[in-house]
Amino acid sequence: MLTGCAANDAAAPHDAGMPSGNEGGDDGGNGSGGKGGGGKEGGGSEDGGNERRGDADGDGSGTDPHDDAGPCARPPCITVHNRCPVPLWTHAVSTVPIDDGHVRKLDPGRAWRYDALPPLGGGRIYAYYEEPSSLQDRVRLVSDKNQFVEMTIDTDPASGAWAQNYNVSYVDYVSLPVAMRATGTGCAETRCGAPFGAWLAALRGCPTDLRNASGGLATCTASYNYCITPDGAATYDTTRAYCTKMQAAHGFAGSAIYGGVFPDHPATEVAFWDGVAAWNRGTFAGDADESHYYKVEPYNAYARWIHEQLACSNVYAFSTDDHQDKAGFVRCVSPELDVVWCPDG
Repeated sequence: MLTGCAANDAAAPHDAGMPSGNEGGDDGGNGSGGKGGGGKEGGGSEDGGNERRGDADGDGSGTDPHDDAGPCARPPCITVHNRCPVPLWTHAVSTVPIDDGHVRKLDPGRAWRYDALPPLGGGRIYAYYEEPSSLQDRVRLVSDKNQFVEMTIDTDPASGAWAQNYNVSYVDYVSLPVAMRATGTGCAETRCGAPFGAWLAALRGCPTDLRNASGGLATCTASYNYCITPDGAATYDTTRAYCTKMQAAHGFAGSAIYGGVFPDHPATEVAFWDGVAAWNRGTFAGDADESHYYKVEPYNAYARWIHEQLACSNVYAFSTDDHQDKAGFVRCVSPELDVVWCPDG
């Protein structure tokens, strides 16, 4: 596969292995995390690169009909694969520009590699399931019809080698299945997947509401975003039982509990945040036994749907989902990260 170019993608997805981690808020106006961000944040140069061999005009639009799937030649790299049966458009944003903010079309079975990247923080890879009207933005997303994953790149203090930090976040909404794994021995995968037809059927069971529909796909709205939805002069926080049940039980707005929005409580107040996580799970603070979760109301029904109905245990479904090591943040010393949309086809 020529870096910086689209390529046929026939390789199989990595095997699963799910560790835990830490989640942050959104950069596009949806954000639900009052606590810190996922991964480590690094500085960087002014521009993230793509190698554009075979691209005579230098605009990155060349394609290669073969998938060599060789190693990353100019690390660090992030390689994005589309194994969905529908086209996607990939877009990378972070604290430093990546690929000059271009939105790249990926037909089914194609891949795009971002390479020669600088250290970066606050990174997201967006996959749009409808072609956006804008095909370039160096700072933020260009369409609400998307799914994203989060990543940062830094260096390992001991070895100086590149390190990948990554997680799957459904804190704001969910629309597409995805898997992430850094290449190399011992790098764990975090994923939420199902065959495409089964995934579309599962989306129809969204416990909040479906928005941004296109071609059978849509975003199932996460609990925080649902509760801040305008409803006349109010919001769902005060007009929908899904949200008011948290106020009645715990004395705080549903949006605050679901979104972890407690600005007076720093992240160092671990016991408090353990309690917020427990309110979402319908259990007691510090409870690490998943068999107790989502059994007694009130609890976060969207999170239950993600973790139990979609069977995606170690991904973020609410902002404090990393407490008791129940979310899928991964850090691994590696020159390359693979992001696979529709890992089960």
